[in-house]
Amino acid sequence: MRVLSGKGDPGEIAREVKVQSQLKGIDLYKLSETQIRDFMTTNHIGIECSGFIVHVLNYWLRMNGKRPLIKYMRFKNNNFISKFKRLLRPVEQLGANTITSDLNCTKIEKLEDVRPGDLIRSKGHRKNSHHIVLISEVTFEDDILKEIEYVHSISGYEEENGVRFGKILINNPEDEIQNQTWTEIKNGRNWTYEGLINQIEDNGIRRLKRINLRELEK
Repeated sequence: MRVLSGKGDPGEIAREVKVQSQLKGIDLYKLSETQIRDFMTTNHIGIECSGFIVHVLNYWLRMNGKRPLIKYMRFKNNNFISKFKRLLRPVEQLGANTITSDLNCTKIEKLEDVRPGDLIRSKGHRKNSHHIVLISEVTFEDDILKEIEYVHSISGYEEENGVRFGKILINNPEDEIQNQTWTEIKNGRNWTYEGLINQIEDNGIRRLKRINLRELEK
């Protein structure tokens, strides 16, 4: 089940929580929000970074009369088995590395070119893993970039794990993204920023090649 691998949509996650609570004889209506979150964490129910991004973009594409995200993706492996897996389980085949790869994205070099819908490629907590962040809002004042807001799903923030919003304060629009002020801090650490600067040459801001999100906004 994709919901148990962090790839489920909101409906699937809610149903699995209900199923697990019934199996364990727990009345969810008697639990607080914090207790429900703890229950989900204990039972490994939630959503990881790429699953979250895929479902958000799929919903947005569907609302604009477009095809699912996987239809716009390119893959290194195109043998029969790989294609069959993508046909049956498309969300599971779209990891952070695949979505933000050179096959599917271009790198945004100048911060002033960043727009909502762009992605941030970084590294995950596990060795050789990747993380993906969706830029949700970009603020300009007098045509000068001031803030970048983003949303993602990430572990490392203890009781605040899961889907989170973050903000990057732009000190110098001419400088690189890693030299700005990242405010998503918990107990003195910013896991999002640490993922970015881990192999920074392979990370940074990316834009999907075959989906013009700004064009659809119009």
